[in-house]
Amino acid sequence: MTLNSLMYCEWEHYLIESESNKGNGYRRGFAVSMGKQIELRIPRDRLGMFQPMVLALIRDQRQQLEDLSFELYGNGLTTRQIGSLMKKIYGKYYSKSVISNITSTFYNQMQQWRERPLDTHYLAVYIDAIHLKIRRETVSSEAFYILLGVKTDYTREVIGIVNIPSESAYGWKEVLQTIKQRGVKKIGLIISDNLTGIDSVVPLVYKHTKHQKCVVHLKRNILNKVASKHKEQVAEDLMEVFNLDIVNDTIKKAFNRLDSFSNKWRKQYKHIGNLSLNPSNELYFTYTNYHPKIRRMIYTTNWIERLNKEFRRTFKIRNSMPNFESALTLLSKVAMDKEDGYMKYPIYNFKFDKNLMKK
Repeated sequence: MTLNSLMYCEWEHYLIESESNKGNGYRRGFAVSMGKQIELRIPRDRLGMFQPMVLALIRDQRQQLEDLSFELYGNGLTTRQIGSLMKKIYGKYYSKSVISNITSTFYNQMQQWRERPLDTHYLAVYIDAIHLKIRRETVSSEAFYILLGVKTDYTREVIGIVNIPSESAYGWKEVLQTIKQRGVKKIGLIISDNLTGIDSVVPLVYKHTKHQKCVVHLKRNILNKVASKHKEQVAEDLMEVFNLDIVNDTIKKAFNRLDSFSNKWRKQYKHIGNLSLNPSNELYFTYTNYHPKIRRMIYTTNWIERLNKEFRRTFKIRNSMPNFESALTLLSKVAMDKEDGYMKYPIYNFKFDKNLMKK
């Protein structure tokens, strides 16, 4: 009665204002509010111009509920959980099938975001993995790699989220070629863990791009295979090998320190003794080519860890994901939210190093 009365009053006022128009009876309409479907008598005019404000408000409510469903799904709730929550608040308005249709649209939006055009130049790109439980034939843990780029205005954005079930040089070549096709012509520095095949691929796709392997991951792998009685001493020696405060440090000097460290512990630990025998381990010291003020930002992928914590918080609600597409969708939603948050604030320490800014 209230809604019909409001529309009638609005209709009368509209006809008074419009001398060339007249009323033309009513039409039936239906709306859903607070979980109940109600039938309305919607006034009509002969010219078909009258649109009651009340109907617009009801349509806005529907859009708000759909937006809410997007947000709940993006924060880790399942379609069944969203449907149950909507039932408690709004009655039987959203069934599980309706929620699934909404999230299907959500999938498409997130895919468009992952395939969007990118900037031509990034100062640095971090590559790090987060492991999630995915159901294929059975439930197993799979790696999803996050590519976080630092733009020339010193802000950050996620430029790629990829699922590579088994690492290989071919897989990484395909990933880098994909972001190149999306517009990235120049990357100053790529920071990654010791990923299979990536050493050989970076120079092929981005000829002049430098590569820094994650020192923190290396230290962790070394210490995991060291006896408890030696851990403290080995950790201290590693601090000296990877001393970030040596202003005039070079890759050669740093690798000589690694060689001394390897010789010291070679008898007790074969994995330490072999470190200096592998020339590719020079990639752990690429940071020495850059200004001391940004070395702590580029010598490890841990700088992306804050984002990974947000991912884990979202996926903690779920035991596993039904497929890898749903995992990609949720990762994309979290990444988009963080880009609108702390990532839009520039990291001005990057301005001290001109090497990364070179075109």
